[in-house]
Amino acid sequence: MDGPLPVAECVELKDQRIGWLIHVFTSLGIMAGFFGVVSVLDHSPRAALLWLMAAMIIDGLDGPIARRYDVGRVVPQIDGNSLDLMIDYVTCVVAPALFIHEFFLLPHRYNLSLIGVFLILTSSLYVMSNKNIQTEDKYFAGFPSMWNLVATILFVLQSRQWVNVVVVAVLVLVSFVPVKFIHPIRVRDFRKITIPVLIVWLTALIYATWVIGGEPFRLAEFGLPIGVEIAQVLVYLGLFWILGVGIWRTIHGPSHHAVIPATGSFLG
Repeated sequence: MDGPLPVAECVELKDQRIGWLIHVFTSLGIMAGFFGVVSVLDHSPRAALLWLMAAMIIDGLDGPIARRYDVGRVVPQIDGNSLDLMIDYVTCVVAPALFIHEFFLLPHRYNLSLIGVFLILTSSLYVMSNKNIQTEDKYFAGFPSMWNLVATILFVLQSRQWVNVVVVAVLVLVSFVPVKFIHPIRVRDFRKITIPVLIVWLTALIYATWVIGGEPFRLAEFGLPIGVEIAQVLVYLGLFWILGVGIWRTIHGPSHHAVIPATGSFLG
């Protein structure tokens, strides 16, 4: 009769099961992206953006968890980097590009919306395949194709179409320019401020998305509630901080802080 497994084998087997569960958790992001696309096609902006935010939260959580359990070692046959990037391209690029087009965030006149979508999709291919997209101090070298956030912000702020054209054009351009963008989880600069700012910022985005996305035609007629206007101010302030830290680091050069090891995910 076979005896019980050695303690080391039992621990390894347990670690492998945890590793697979973490990969399953990561894979939930693709379903969130799928439901985001379905919601766009159903003309439900609130549901679409909330699904994309859910995907972003999954992407933000799976990296630290994967590092904690050393998933790359215990499940070596799965390339976590490839898994993350495939999911990110759907949730951060394809779904929000469809949202931007279908909900007229860009003008359809002269096919400007389709041109914008083309630029978003193609520039993001470069970003996702760029091995040097993250610097040694874990900033992004160029805009990291977080179009899900861009779509949400443009929708929440109710910005004009021509303003959106400028925003999309500038972000596409800086995808190829080494202007630094902060990674809110890995970058050590001002982290004690950035994490609370990020939490308040995302809360404001979710609240404003819920209200504006629920009754867009009624709000267009009667105006925004005071709570949404406050949320919009918080979105502007959070945006100022997140962009400002990246610009500050670009001007001052690389940080010499120790960094958290990369896992391939854009947010985690």
